[in-house]
Amino acid sequence: MLTAAWTPFRPHPVQRALWTTKDTVAIVPAGRGSGKTELAKRRLIRFLPIKKPWPDPRYFYSAPTRDQAKRIAWRSLKKLMPPEWIKDISEGELRIETIFGSELFLFGMDKPQRVEGMQWDGGVVDESSDQRPKAFDLSISPALTHREGWCWRIGVPKRTGVGALEYRKVFESALAGDLPGTGAYTWPSGDILTPKQLKWAQDNLDPKDYREQYDAKFENAGGGIFYAYDHDRNCRPCPYRPELPIVVSSDFNVDPMSWCLGHAIENRIEWFNELFIRDTNTESTLKVLYEKYSDHQGGFEFYGDASGSARRSSASQSDYLQILNHPGFKKLGRSVHYARGNPRIADRFASCNALFCAASGAKRMFVDPRCIHMIDDIRQRSYKAGTCEPADSGDVGHMTDAMGYAVYSLHPMQIHIDPDAEAETVIIRKGS
Repeated sequence: MLTAAWTPFRPHPVQRALWTTKDTVAIVPAGRGSGKTELAKRRLIRFLPIKKPWPDPRYFYSAPTRDQAKRIAWRSLKKLMPPEWIKDISEGELRIETIFGSELFLFGMDKPQRVEGMQWDGGVVDESSDQRPKAFDLSISPALTHREGWCWRIGVPKRTGVGALEYRKVFESALAGDLPGTGAYTWPSGDILTPKQLKWAQDNLDPKDYREQYDAKFENAGGGIFYAYDHDRNCRPCPYRPELPIVVSSDFNVDPMSWCLGHAIENRIEWFNELFIRDTNTESTLKVLYEKYSDHQGGFEFYGDASGSARRSSASQSDYLQILNHPGFKKLGRSVHYARGNPRIADRFASCNALFCAASGAKRMFVDPRCIHMIDDIRQRSYKAGTCEPADSGDVGHMTDAMGYAVYSLHPMQIHIDPDAEAETVIIRKGS
């Protein structure tokens, strides 16, 4: 008898086809919260009582790391498992042994040897865009051959992620019918989630992120980084307001020193000026800033590059101390917001694009035409072809890096899966 955790699914033709498939491998990029992980966990449970020619059928659930696998699936798998089926549970090994002689294992593929060394009857590879390239071909596929095991490769289609490109290519090949025994299955979140559940993402994610995360569409990583920027709509006069705090966001590269000046107004950011100074240092740039706004009444909020201990940082501890101890800014009122480490580049870019234009069409970040270096950087910064790495050279990248530090601090965009949910419940956290 199934447990109470087996709540009914909303009827869906693609999910039904996937549930009954005879494909050896199924490639399943589907939207956030759309039930793919829950369906996969139920399939694993479904196969445990099935008799095989051998006495020890083995199945697995894997995520990029062991901690992820445990967080996403371990507790819910135990709740899906009928108690009378269970012979033994090992919390240390993340293993369930059944009265039928079958076993279910959970592990992370950060160490591929966890799947190697034995043959499997079936398994699930979750978060496939973040799985190591070639891990499936070199470690998982050979371990399925002797027992003619099946495997579902599930996840959200991503532009970033160490395995994102491979996952896209194998899905497109399966969709085209180029991989015998491999099927392609996809559906958007909107088929399962309600309009109310989707509204927050529509209002706060930029169109490309929304299409990727919720419409389950593979988006191109190459091209312009700030693709949501519309020069006709995001570039407009942004007045200096003496009564509001000046947001100062800094990239500490000495040539050029690139600082963005703006106001955070309600839920938007308006950049009204910039400092772009050659062959200088923090002390000199602070002097320029203070002389320009020495009578400012609204105070200052400083954001920027993380400390010099962080990778790819151009800042040092002395930069922060100079800002913190500057007597003029102390008198005018200032707060300093520098993290110990920089956010992921992809998260910083996503936060900026979401403000330039959300999926709902709302625009919440504007740049004054006088910010010529910032505008040039926004419009020309791009990725290296076929990668998620910025193709920066010369002056490109410094001004938008500066912009991004404040944007991410004030409006961070991160997508999480609720580890306590019984199904694939989505939480999009705004900050932490």
